[in-house]
Amino acid sequence: MSDLDVLGVVSAAMPQGPSADADPALTVIGPVYAVSSPLVQVGVRGIAVWLPAQPGHYRVQTGGTGTAQGLARVLLSPTTGRPVLVLGPVDPRASAVAATMTASGATTCTVTLDGTTFTLPFLAGTYGALPRAVWVALDDWGAPILVLGPSAIADQSQTPPPLPEPPAPVQVTTVIGPQWSGTWRSTRSAWDRWNIDRYGGRSTLYQADGYGSGSLKGLATYGDQLVNLGATSIDDVQVAIRNVGLASGSPAVTVQGSPHGTQPAGAPSSSGDTATGMDAWVPLPATVREAMRTGAVKGLALVGLAYSACAGAGNGDGMALAVTYTRPA
Repeated sequence: MSDLDVLGVVSAAMPQGPSADADPALTVIGPVYAVSSPLVQVGVRGIAVWLPAQPGHYRVQTGGTGTAQGLARVLLSPTTGRPVLVLGPVDPRASAVAATMTASGATTCTVTLDGTTFTLPFLAGTYGALPRAVWVALDDWGAPILVLGPSAIADQSQTPPPLPEPPAPVQVTTVIGPQWSGTWRSTRSAWDRWNIDRYGGRSTLYQADGYGSGSLKGLATYGDQLVNLGATSIDDVQVAIRNVGLASGSPAVTVQGSPHGTQPAGAPSSSGDTATGMDAWVPLPATVREAMRTGAVKGLALVGLAYSACAGAGNGDGMALAVTYTRPA
């Protein structure tokens, strides 16, 4: 076998990585609804949002769904998926466009463009009877700044059709599992120093104080899974609380929202409204659901007063969340 044959075999055996088609898209295209430099209002996933923008000759969306005009490219955050910047128009206007002059004075005139009236300076010329079509220069953001002279293009003063209605939102239900769980033992100032070899092991969540344990506080973390849903509202969240067969029995545990999306270095913090249950899908209060939507709550901590425990990450559906939420279509 020649050296080239050997290289070919080695190359074929080595992992080549994903194709370019498999890369997640970091830009989306959406309609432009308004421009107010340095901001542009665009539609992203059916919702109109104002974003900082790069200069460009933007068109404002005036057609029906699927029109090729009035579109912009929007940059998404690679970590949250949220829109962060308008990169520019997909279909930029020319630097000069046709409009309609309806009145003129000594140095300024009245011009109608895209259904909006502007007062602009104009260059001297033979404009004749009004109204009449004229050429208008645009600035870097697509706003009219100067009438250049008469145009043979047809009248541009008609009112544009109304914007299409945004698509109706949809309601979705999904199940989200904890990415990590464990228990903080205050007398040791450390994680996972209680019953790590039984009752479900290290990931089990404990609460309160029992059999000389000292104060215990379990925590389950969900990272950015909830905020990344892109929900306009979270309508229902139920957490699966399962017992682990403690010999002393399994009283109900109480859960409370926590800001930790990953295992913290020290003792876990939590606050707000609570929910209590055992061996059931336990509904969470509306305040906790909203904090999950915004990202203020990324975990659930056990804060009950009776010594007990429940299953965590990797132990069946322990601490899984059944989330019903509304998002743009």
